[in-house]
Amino acid sequence: MASAGVISIFKADGQEIRLGKTGMIIIMSIILPIIITLAYAAFRGTF
Repeated sequence: MASAGVISIFKADGQEIRLGKTGMIIIMSIILPIIITLAYAAFRGTF
């Protein structure tokens, strides 16, 4: 949620949001485990 707040502040200033190769790797390493965990819980029925 903090990253969404930072993005909204940048967008309010009219700045362009640029993500480099390293930023994408960091974002994927944060979001991918969350998606995998939620999918596993949904398929097991423990969500």
